[in-house]
Order: sequence, then structure tokens, then C-alpha cells
Amino acid sequence: MVIVDTSFKKIKSLVNGKLSIKELEETLADMGMELDEIEDDEIKIEITAERTDLITPEGLARAINCYKEYVKGYQEIKVKNSNYVHKVDSSVLKYRPYTRSFVVKNLKFTDENIKSLMWIQEKIHDTYGRKRKKVAIGVYNLDKLNFPITYCAKKPEEIKFIPLGMTKELTGLKILQQHPTGRNYAPLLEGFDKFPLQIDAKKQVLSLPPIINSNDLGKIEKQTKNIFVECTGTDGESLDSIMNILATMFYDWGGDIYSVSIKEKEGTVICPNIKERKNKITTKLIKNLIGIDLKPKEASKLLQKMEYNVTAIKGDEITVTIPSIRTDVWHPVDIADDVARAYGYNNIKPTLPNVSTVGKMLPANILVEDICNFLVGLNLIEIKTFALTNNIDQFTKMNVDERKHISLGKNTEDKNLSMVRCWLIPEAMKSLVANRNREYPQRLFEVGIVVIPDNKVGVKAKNVEKLICLLCEDNVDFTSIKQILDSVMGFLGIKCSIKETEHSSFISGRVGEVLLGNKSLGIIGEIHPQVLDNWDLKVPVAALELDLSELFKILE
Repeated sequence: MVIVDTSFKKIKSLVNGKLSIKELEETLADMGMELDEIEDDEIKIEITAERTDLITPEGLARAINCYKEYVKGYQEIKVKNSNYVHKVDSSVLKYRPYTRSFVVKNLKFTDENIKSLMWIQEKIHDTYGRKRKKVAIGVYNLDKLNFPITYCAKKPEEIKFIPLGMTKELTGLKILQQHPTGRNYAPLLEGFDKFPLQIDAKKQVLSLPPIINSNDLGKIEKQTKNIFVECTGTDGESLDSIMNILATMFYDWGGDIYSVSIKEKEGTVICPNIKERKNKITTKLIKNLIGIDLKPKEASKLLQKMEYNVTAIKGDEITVTIPSIRTDVWHPVDIADDVARAYGYNNIKPTLPNVSTVGKMLPANILVEDICNFLVGLNLIEIKTFALTNNIDQFTKMNVDERKHISLGKNTEDKNLSMVRCWLIPEAMKSLVANRNREYPQRLFEVGIVVIPDNKVGVKAKNVEKLICLLCEDNVDFTSIKQILDSVMGFLGIKCSIKETEHSSFISGRVGEVLLGNKSLGIIGEIHPQVLDNWDLKVPVAALELDLSELFKILE
């Protein structure tokens, strides 16, 4: 959960209708949030973690205005075109590769909204920005800048400027050693031979991301009218989301928003990227998911309460546009959840289903349990390995080229976790490594899920259930592991064949593809000596990996 600190006075000034503190509390509860604390006029609101757009009071007020039907539907901000250019130099790509920016003009700053801006920056840094690792924001006086702005990387000793809150010029390294903020965030640049830098056309330093802004250009005062807003990070989509939220906030402050052209190696990106997305949902799906029977017009009215705009109704199908700031909406299920919030979860009456049945295991789960029991009877030991792993274990140590997989990006705390496993054998090899001090033979099996990229489904990935068996002993060979395969297939009543193939994880001539007709079910063979060396294993290994998801389809 994320806590938003604001005042009731500010929320009231942003909401179009009358609102008491009790009504605010009830409205927030209906929307899935909580008024956490009230002290005089100061309030703390606990928002749901996925609703990034609600972290600003302006974003909260927009949501409340729609929910209370003070406005009809969501109004996107207007962005003016400009000639402002922000260049990304190739020197920074291996350090912190992405930046986004936009310009705001004709703002009226007060002590209150300057403090609010500082609070919002730090709140985004600490929460969605993962302590500035994923997102770091900088705000500057536009009138002091000369375009184009360049995002680049330089050696620490080449960087010299006066950091925010100080009066003397420091080098990049001295900032990390002497400035309080520099010391706090120095680990983010640990091991870098060059530091990221934002500079303008006259070589003035705007900031040393993600550490500190320049005191000359990064100080916002009441007389400031025009600002330049930038952010840096490791993922372009995350930066786009944050910049859309900030641009919307400044627009609600009365500022004029101007776009900036980000010149990257791959092409030009326009920021802010205010684009509505379209999706569809049916009243049938809503009924199946949340149990309320709505007519399309009734559902449309509820959708407008949750900041959607309804563009078409065809039969029971409703087409909606999703605001650019609603990064939490990925799937019609998310839209159905918003319908339930607008309807009110408390208003949904629980009913008993009109069926008479007894709960039991799914057929697929029964089959898995039977297979596991059968393999235990063959003197194999069941293991359970972790789904999160890394590219070295999944590919390099297995002597194979990288294939498509689900990457965790560069934002994980544990550097040994960079992806979701896409096959099971490498993870079982870790178990053999961890048990090298135990007696042999070691005969292992696992039934587990791997995750494969799939653009045909909404979440762009699918779960595939796999079975693997590993035999590790001095005299193990292809025949040994084939006997396991034949036993399993005989138990299931399936006849399969093995076609000789090549696979760089296995010894050539001792590896085969398991086939059922023309359908590939998996791989079987003796692990290559090079792979054993990579894992520092001294005993031969034979392995089998089968796609149980395909077997389930056959056995249904």
C-alpha cells in the first residue's frame, strides 16, 4: 500500500461538488482505498498499489469527481506541440538507458505547491521508483536552459557542478562522498566507470541522475513560471506512465503542457505520451465474474464512474477508452473489477449456486498426483525448484543460445534473479550441485510450471506444466533414462516414439525428441560433458523433459 499525505482543504478545492470528511471516507472505501489518518486538516489516504495515478491529490480528485458523477467520463489533458528536443547519447545506454521529459509554462507557484511538488517527487521515488532505481525525477527552471538537452555519460572526474543545497562546485565522485543525498543514493552508481548526466546546449549541468539536481538550474521558487520536467530510469514504459501522471497534475495546476521530442537510437519518442487505449467487455463476462446482471447502458454508466469513456455499445458488448494514466488496466477482468467498485461490493448480494456437487480435485491434478506416486515407486525423489532464475543458469551453463523468455528487467534486488524459467532441467541441475556431498545414485523428478512468452494472450505469456526426470550415477546412459520414459508412457497408456535430433545441452548421437505422432512432447538424452563441467558436476547425468500440458490435451 502507498500512503498519500494531503489536506482535506486541498481535496475539497479540487473536487467539483460538496464533500464532507465522512463522505470522503465512504467514497474512498467504496473505491477500494482507506482514509488512514485525520489530524486537524491533514489527512493520510491509503491507495491501492496498482493505482499509480492516485498518488497526487489531483489524480485522487479526478477519480472522486468521476465516481461521484460530478463530471461525466474522463477528460484527457491537452498537450501542445513544440520544437523542444532531448537527445539520448549512446554513451549512457549501458548505465541508465532511458529518459523522458516535457515542458510546463504559465505556472503560478506558491510555498504550498512547491512543498507538494517536492513531496510527490520523493513519494514516487520511494514507492513506484524503487528508491530511485527504477524512476528518478528532476524539475528545472526552463528559462535558464538552452535546448537541445542531452542525456549522456561522463567520467566522474569530468563532471563538475554545484549540487542542490550547496554553494561550492564538486566533481561527480565528491558529490557521492560529501553530499547527504549523494551518500544515500551512491549505491545506484556503484561499479559505474561513467555517470549519467543531463546537460543543456551550453554544457550547463542539469543533474546527475538519479542522485541530485544542479543548484543553479534545479531550484524552483515562487517567481518560477516555466519548468522543464525530466525523469530517467531503466524502463521506458515506466517513465512514460510517471510522466503522464505528472503532466496531468501540472495541467490541473493551470499550466500549459508542451511536448518534447526524445531522440533515441531507435527513433523519436514524443513525451508526454497521452494516448487513450481501447478495450471491450461484455455484460455476460461481468455477470460471470462478479455475479450482477446488468444491461449495457447500466454497465456503461458504472464504467464512466471509474474514468472510462464509452465509445460504442453493440449488443451486450461495450467498447471503452482507457485513460492514459490508468496503467493498471491490462485485461477485461480489470474493467469488470472497476464495474464492481462502481456498483459497490457491499451492494452485491451473495447467492448460493444452483448446483448440487461435491468438491474434488481437477482431473489434471489427479493425473499429476498419480504420475508423482508412480515415479516415487520407481525410486525417484521428488524436488521442487524456484520459478525465478537467471540467464546464466538457463542458457549459458546449459550450452544453449538464449531463447524468448520472460525477463525481470534490471530492477531486481537479487542479481541472481533476472528471468522466469522457460525449462526445468537447468533448475534440477542446481539440486544436483547442491547435493554433490551426498551418495549416488541420485534420481530426481519434478512436475512444475514454466512460463513461455505468447503474444496471442492478453498477458503476453502462458504457463506450461512440465515433467523432468534426472538420473545421476556412474553407469547412467541413454537406455537408463529411456526406461523411465517407457515406464511413464506405459502407465499413461500412450505410445510415443523417439526421433534422433541435435541439442547442444546433450551428447550428439545420444539425444532424441519425444514424439506423439507428429507432435513434439519433449527431449531425452545424456547431458553433454561441457554442461557437466559448467555446473562442476563429476558424475554423468541423463535427463528427460516432457510437456505435460500437451499430454493432458491428449488424455482428456
